[in-house]
Formats: sequence, C-alpha cells, structure tokens
Amino acid sequence: MEEETTGGQNRLFVILAVSLIGLLVLGLVGIGGVFVIRQNLEQQAAAARATPTVMIVLPRATPTAAGAAALTTPTAMPTPTNTPVIAKGSGGETAAAGSQQKTPTPKPTRTPTPVPAAEPAGAATVPETGLGGLEAVLIALGLTAVLFVARRLRTAS
Repeated sequence: MEEETTGGQNRLFVILAVSLIGLLVLGLVGIGGVFVIRQNLEQQAAAARATPTVMIVLPRATPTAAGAAALTTPTAMPTPTNTPVIAKGSGGETAAAGSQQKTPTPKPTRTPTPVPAAEPAGAATVPETGLGGLEAVLIALGLTAVLFVARRLRTAS
C-alpha cells in the first residue's frame, strides 16, 4: 500500500517539475522575442530616417560683358497685409442703371489664413507604457511576501 501512495506523489512531482521547466522555456522564448522585436523596431527607425541626397553642381555660366544699362537696382517687395474680403451678397453689388436707391456700404469680413500645426516634440518616439523594471521587481517581492505569509497562516492553524 505504501508503494502506491509514494508512486502517486512521485508522479505528481514529475508532472509539476516538467510543467515548471516548460514555463521556464516559455519565459526564455518570450525574452528572446522581446529582443528580436526591439531590434526590428530599431531597424525600422533607421530605415525611416532621411538619407542624404547627392547634390549635382552644374558649371556656372560665364558672365558676358554688358553695358551699365543692364545693371538694375533691386526693388523692395511690398509687405503682406491682412486685407478684408467682401463677402458675396453683403450689399456690394451695383444697383440697376437708372435706380436712385442708395446701396449700403459693404462690410469687410476677415478671412483667417490656416497655419500649419507644429508637430509635437516627441511625436516620432513611442510613449513609455507599462511597468518599469523597478516596479516589476517590487510587485514580485510583494507577491512573494504574500505567499510566505499565507503559508505561515495556513500551517499555524
């Protein structure tokens, strides 16, 4: 009778040992997968960077002798201003010929010019999510402490 009970416990131990080894192998495969994925992301980031382009320098045209009349003085360009735009149907249409009615003065309306939105400083990076190394270790220590306390309480009663 003793052989049957010890054989069952040995079988249970072997099953638990094999399952723990399987979990260890799965963990190692997962860690290897993280390194492979990280290397792949770094390669994609390197491929997405702009590569320098080759500039072709053409020979300059030789200057020809020209008279003094060919020299022109540069003129300043007018500075842009915010010019009001008259909306259609605001009373700016001309009255019919022969009509003595006064037309109301058109009211100018401002048309805003769209400004391209600036890209945030960290838009090219992936945001940090999840737990860091220190937090994971602290959680593991806390769970281990709970395990030991529960074991002590169970054996004490």
